[in-house]
Amino acid sequence: MLSSISSSNTARSERAPCWRWTTTWILALVVVTAIIGTAETHWRDLGYQPNIRDSAELWSIQRDRVYATKKIPLVLLGASRIEFGVDMKALKAQLPRYQPVMLAQNAHYPLAALRDLAADERFHGVVLCDIESGGLYKMYTDMQQPLVDYYHRQWSPSWHAHRLLLNRWQAHFDVANPQLGIVATALRWINAEPPPQRDYFRFYADRSGDIDYTQTDPAAAKHHFEQLAASGQARALVAPDAWFAGLQEVYDWTKKIQARGGNVIFYQSPTVGAVRDVDTFAHPHALYWDRFAENSPAAVLDAADDPRLSAFSLPDDSHLDFRDKPAYTQALVDVLVKRGLIER
Repeated sequence: MLSSISSSNTARSERAPCWRWTTTWILALVVVTAIIGTAETHWRDLGYQPNIRDSAELWSIQRDRVYATKKIPLVLLGASRIEFGVDMKALKAQLPRYQPVMLAQNAHYPLAALRDLAADERFHGVVLCDIESGGLYKMYTDMQQPLVDYYHRQWSPSWHAHRLLLNRWQAHFDVANPQLGIVATALRWINAEPPPQRDYFRFYADRSGDIDYTQTDPAAAKHHFEQLAASGQARALVAPDAWFAGLQEVYDWTKKIQARGGNVIFYQSPTVGAVRDVDTFAHPHALYWDRFAENSPAAVLDAADDPRLSAFSLPDDSHLDFRDKPAYTQALVDVLVKRGLIER
C-alpha cells in the first residue's frame, strides 16, 4: 500500500514540471501575441500599411524563374522606372506565351544582370533591358553584381522557403517592417524621434511596385533636376568616343544570348520635363543614344519616339503613378508587338 502511494506521488511530481513548462509557454505566447497585436493596431491607426521589403533573397526567387520551359521567359531588367512602371498582371494577361520575370533593382543600373544572363548557358529567353545613355557607362557595370553574387554563392532551397514565409509575414503585418518593430520603436521613443515616414509605394512578391503620388510630394523629387537644368551644370561623365568604346562588352553579351536562341530588347522608358532636359543636355542623342542604337546587334526602342508611350503623365518627370500602369503596360506591349519584337 505504501509502495503504491509512493509511486503515485512520484508520478504526480514528474508531471508537475511538465505542466509548469506548458503553462509558462502558453502565458509567453499570450503575452507576445498581445504585444504584437497592440503594436499592429497602433501602426494601423496611424495609417501605416503592410509592405513587402525587397532583398537579395526576393530577387533570387525571381532569378530562378528565368529557366521556364512551358512559357518563354521575359526578363525585365533596369532600375526603378520599369520596376514601378510595368503592371505584371497586365503583362501576363496580354502576353500569355511569356513568363514575365522582374529583375530590375531600384537605383541600380542592370548591366551586371545582363552579363550574368549572357554567361548562363541555360537561359534562352527574352530580355527587355530598360536603360538610358548614362546607365551604359562602363563604371556602372557592377551596380547589381551583389545580387548576382548572392544568387550564385549563397542562394539555397532553405533560403527560398524562408523568404516565402517572410513574404506572407511582411504582406500582412506592419510590425514585419524593421522600422516599425518593437526594438526600433523603443529606440525612437528613448531618443525622442518621430515615427518613420509612411510608404508612398507598395511592393509585391513578384518584385514589381506601385507608386501612389497622392501620398507624397512629386515636386520635391523634381527639384534637384530642375536646379541642374536651370544651372546647365549637368555634364556627361565620359566623352562620347570613350563611352562608345565601352559598349563592346554590352554588344558581346547581347550576341551570346541571341546565339542561344534568345533575344534582347534595349528600351528607354519615358521621361519628361527637367529629367529629360538634363539627360539630353548631358548626353546629346546624336553622340550617345543614336550611336548606341545604330550599332546595337539588338533592337533599341526609345519611348520618346512613340506617342503611345510618351503620352503618359509622370508626376516627378520620371515615374508613373500606379493608376496609369495598366494602360502604359498595354501601350508598351502594343508597340513591341507592332515592331515584331515579341509575339502575342
